[in-house]
Amino acid sequence: MDAGRSAAVASGELPVWPETITGGKYVRMLEAHVRALRATHGDRPPHGNRGLFLDDVVIAHLLAFFNPTLRSLRTIEDFSQTQQAQRHLSVRRLCKSTLSDFHRVADPTLLEPIVARLQAAAAAQHGRRTPADLPQTLGEVLAVDGSFFTVAADVAWAVQHATNQGTTRASVRLDMHVNVATWAPEFIAVHGAGTSEAASAAQTIKPGAVHVYDRGIFSFELLEAQIAAGAFFVHRLREPGERTPKFLAESTRELTDRDRDAGVLADSLGRMAGSKHRAAPDGTLREVVIASPDEPGETIRLLTNLVDVDAWVIGLLYRYRWQVELFFRWLKCFANFAHLISHSREGVLLSFYVAVIGVLLMYLHTGVKPSKYAFNMLSMVAAGGATLDEIMPILAERERRIALDRASAARRRERQKQNKA
Repeated sequence: MDAGRSAAVASGELPVWPETITGGKYVRMLEAHVRALRATHGDRPPHGNRGLFLDDVVIAHLLAFFNPTLRSLRTIEDFSQTQQAQRHLSVRRLCKSTLSDFHRVADPTLLEPIVARLQAAAAAQHGRRTPADLPQTLGEVLAVDGSFFTVAADVAWAVQHATNQGTTRASVRLDMHVNVATWAPEFIAVHGAGTSEAASAAQTIKPGAVHVYDRGIFSFELLEAQIAAGAFFVHRLREPGERTPKFLAESTRELTDRDRDAGVLADSLGRMAGSKHRAAPDGTLREVVIASPDEPGETIRLLTNLVDVDAWVIGLLYRYRWQVELFFRWLKCFANFAHLISHSREGVLLSFYVAVIGVLLMYLHTGVKPSKYAFNMLSMVAAGGATLDEIMPILAERERRIALDRASAARRRERQKQNKA
């Protein structure tokens, strides 16, 4: 910031934003990385007004991410002219129209190196690649899903679909892979009309990792891509029916006491059945059937190529898929994404990249991995019932107690195992 601007802030000439502003510490954690974007962006054609650069836009979006009152381009413009904002920005004002124009020419991929550095730091701080209650030999576990976010009706590339009220809504789909050990997104992509979740997933496979999918993301092409890449998967299959791919069991596996305690009903080896329209992937696969924890009497069919782990592990892997759904709920409720403020694919993706950066910064600062309890607390922040700084010590204590409970449960299981032996 230049000396004149600093003097304006110090003298109180600028207005003060009326609500409490949080997130300044997170911006400072990222400041060196973000300011480096100025040099990177300078190698490319600058924006038409020659005065707006990616670093200021990222900082403005990051502050908006941590402050739910900043829900539109208009409020970001108003906020940019206050004392709180000017401590971090190098421009006097982020005009609504200029910011909208910038979204169309922005290159969100310039943020990928920052995301990668924060992901590496989060992994190092967490200390393990796999949740403690899963076998560590599994390695990295990724929960994969997509969710629709509402955009303006005139966004040409959006998906147009009917609502329960009989109206038409325009949406874009965010596809994401979330590391279940750290809650850090490993991959994000934005799609409109014309790209299925299965096709998107087939292009974003991480060799050696375990990918966990819900029943809406399934195709033989995706299975073949997973097998060819040397990756592992757990798919939820739809219930048997005329249009449902069939699993042909060739042998059954005996269940252990722990399998039964975890709700496992059946464990079989076999292969997928093809049809006259499509050939099934080659190779031995496994179907694990578990009792639904939410719907008494219902079952969940899981297809996997993990054949060397216990059946209860497959069920637990699938239960970890809720983390990506939690991430989407949190984005929509807390991170101002109930309705997206950009019309361009580049602007939408830029907003999501900033959200990912914000999540990683929170994790690095607090060491607390978000959970269902954290989601409820963050919803309280979004509703104005608390500040982010107020809830962080509470979340840290809850995380400590959860870790103690898990350690106690692990000791009980070990004692039971020794007593049976």
